[in-house]
Amino acid sequence: MNEIASEGITSLKEMLSNFDREEAKKNYEESEKERMEVIRLFPLDQWPQLELEKYALGLEKNTYCHLLEFKTTNIGSIKGGSSAKHIIYLKHKDSSWYIPLELKKQVNNEKEAWEKIRENFVKTFLFAREMKWDEIDDIPYGPSLRLKSIYIYFPDKILPIFSKEHLIHFLNALGIEADRNLERATLNSILLQNLRQIPELKEWNTKELAFLLYKWAHPEQSIKVFKISPGEDAIYWQECLSNNYICVGWDKTGDLKSFESQKEFKHKFFEEYGDEYKQKSRMISKKSKELWTLMELEPGDKIVANKGKSEVLALGEVIEPGYEWIDDRGSFCHVVHVNWDTKYAKKITPQEKWAFVTVAEIDAKLYKEIIGSEEMKSITDMPKELIIQQIEVALENKKQIILYGPPGTGKTYHARRFAIWWLLKKLKYDNPNEVLINNETLIDYENRLKTVKISNKVWWVVANPKQWSWDMLFKDKKVDFHLGRIQKNYPLVKQGDLVIGYQSNPDKKIVALAKISKEFNTSPNDEDKIELEPLVRVRNGIEYEELLRDNVLKNCEPMRLRNQGTLFALNHDEADYLLSLLAERDNEIDKYIQQPINESSIGHFTMITFHASYSYEDFIEGYRPVPTSSENLVLRIEDGIFKRVCQQALADSNKPYLILIDEINRANVAKVLGETITLLEKDKRGLKITLPQSKEPFQIPDNVYIIATMNTADRSIKHIDAAIRRRFAFVELMPDTNILVGAKIGDFELDEFLEELNKRIAKKEGREKQIGHSFFLEKEKPVTDPEIFAQRFRHEILPLLQEYCYADYSALADYLGNELVDKDEHAIDYEILNNPERLIKALNKALISDEG
Repeated sequence: MNEIASEGITSLKEMLSNFDREEAKKNYEESEKERMEVIRLFPLDQWPQLELEKYALGLEKNTYCHLLEFKTTNIGSIKGGSSAKHIIYLKHKDSSWYIPLELKKQVNNEKEAWEKIRENFVKTFLFAREMKWDEIDDIPYGPSLRLKSIYIYFPDKILPIFSKEHLIHFLNALGIEADRNLERATLNSILLQNLRQIPELKEWNTKELAFLLYKWAHPEQSIKVFKISPGEDAIYWQECLSNNYICVGWDKTGDLKSFESQKEFKHKFFEEYGDEYKQKSRMISKKSKELWTLMELEPGDKIVANKGKSEVLALGEVIEPGYEWIDDRGSFCHVVHVNWDTKYAKKITPQEKWAFVTVAEIDAKLYKEIIGSEEMKSITDMPKELIIQQIEVALENKKQIILYGPPGTGKTYHARRFAIWWLLKKLKYDNPNEVLINNETLIDYENRLKTVKISNKVWWVVANPKQWSWDMLFKDKKVDFHLGRIQKNYPLVKQGDLVIGYQSNPDKKIVALAKISKEFNTSPNDEDKIELEPLVRVRNGIEYEELLRDNVLKNCEPMRLRNQGTLFALNHDEADYLLSLLAERDNEIDKYIQQPINESSIGHFTMITFHASYSYEDFIEGYRPVPTSSENLVLRIEDGIFKRVCQQALADSNKPYLILIDEINRANVAKVLGETITLLEKDKRGLKITLPQSKEPFQIPDNVYIIATMNTADRSIKHIDAAIRRRFAFVELMPDTNILVGAKIGDFELDEFLEELNKRIAKKEGREKQIGHSFFLEKEKPVTDPEIFAQRFRHEILPLLQEYCYADYSALADYLGNELVDKDEHAIDYEILNNPERLIKALNKALISDEG
């Protein structure tokens, strides 16, 4: 039996201490009513004779499949996706039967198909009684439907959790390694067995346990938020408000649930609406996606009803049964059931995109404007971009991922935002979602969490006993220094910097260590001064004559200037060398100088960039030249950034440490990682190896995570070392023209331009070299200024295309048209290129308009 990791069980027990079991019992009672009704209508012993007409969707209202999808939602949901999960059903559009392709090859008609399907259900129930979960998982077709059926008839044997992803999520949350090769029934049984090990839960029924899990660690904390307009100029709004739904048109498609897949639906949409949208495939595809969104909405998602570009009519929550086709309406028959709240009705910042779309996703920033800042702080289920969710799942499953895609698709942008949001969530900060909305908040938290170079410069401060002595500092506990002779040093001093205290005549030696307690401030209202606090007196300090004879220190700033002044700077090597000499003479000062000079203070977030010369020595460890007193250089081994992060994470094992590697493919990754590549694997975390140079033991702790970015225009993912590919998860970011929908410069539509340009690039160069949407964004908004667009085109997009074409002007003309590119003269028309209006007109003609 699997043991539950202490962190998972501790977290669950903390939840239990404040959990209202009465709520779980109430949910159980409601679900039992539904379960018993199914058993009443479909007794277990009648399954061997059950008729197809009593089972399948598309016939009577109360068929078995209709009950399980629409009338038993308190038990657990299997909603969403196509009707194919029901294995066999009657299609509305042509009254033909859907049968899985493999099964279709084995039978002659729907009756024979049903006999095999029914036999599989009977086997499933037999195996469930005997708890043979592997055998159940080996039965083909309809895994979620069959698992829910097992719960209907055997509620004590499994949990009412039917999604494979949810089962894996809960197992991982408990600290149990979930094998993705296992299927639903086996995963479900493993989860239940482990929950039964917790003494406090032994008497709970399976429905209560599932209810607890979803309250404790819901796998879908994020909601989807869409705006949907109820007809042109909100003509159907009063009907929608009165009947608790939102309705849209495109009625020629018929009921969306009648389609086997989105692909089949899209084909139908093209058939019905091709002429209306002038056979423009891009436009037809966009509109079909808008309509299909209704099928993907689930209870709990939010709908904003809008009128025009700037009026919110109400905010609503999707309720059961979600999407429905209501033929009796006559028109606008596509309906989503919604519980409306009109208190959010208001005018908002005009959303230009809304003028061109019926259905559009709403991001967190706009959602905040609609519901208000204060309410936003109190909610946890705010809308979260799909990419954030994808990165989270991949990172927590694999521990290291690579975001890859063409240039300008926001890889680094999304990696940074995710990293800070995820770390704040893991570190239990209040309202981590704010960093996804507010860029200033993101930068603020990034600065708090990131690994930075400690300025901890070491300064040399001279005291003249005739005016002031170091003894006085230890007596008074602080001293102010105003601008002295070498004024350039004062603004460079930072709080926390170390100070070596030198006393001039008659002592002429180093006598103390101090630290900067207040740094220099240049604002008009503050005095120009620094403040020192004492650390420790130095016994047997180095004297002036010794310093003059030392080949390293004789050339440092204070010695060159013969200590004529107050504040002097020491460079890294001088400071490191001098402090080591002092520590040899007085080991009492060692504890004050343990922090390596000018090395990194390891935070929870570390960001580095790989480049062609980045090496194992930079990342893990390596030898560096260091000067000695005899003016020679010696090699000293120094830890690389990854080694230091791992050491810090090992010492702080309950908190996450995340490294963001930008441009990972620009270095030789296999060489940079060296022998540590093996330790990246999830099951090798904590395994120790001996590093070949330092001979020190090294391990990668379980709480270290890596996110990397990779530009596929530089190097294809297929060229990455196979060992690297096995150890990283990969999340692709492609150009997203939806961000640009509705953005125009005159009549020039940015989304149409980018989509057509990328279509041509993908055809000639491959999809990995397309142009990203961020080239057309300014402060996260689409560019609408002709001058800015022209600058971006001239300085960023055109050079990329020229690189792709390798001076082949015929190829360049295929991309940008013959008006801008003279392929015979092998030249660009710079008069057009440098004139924003003419440039946009030429690009519009070449890529968008019917003339092109």
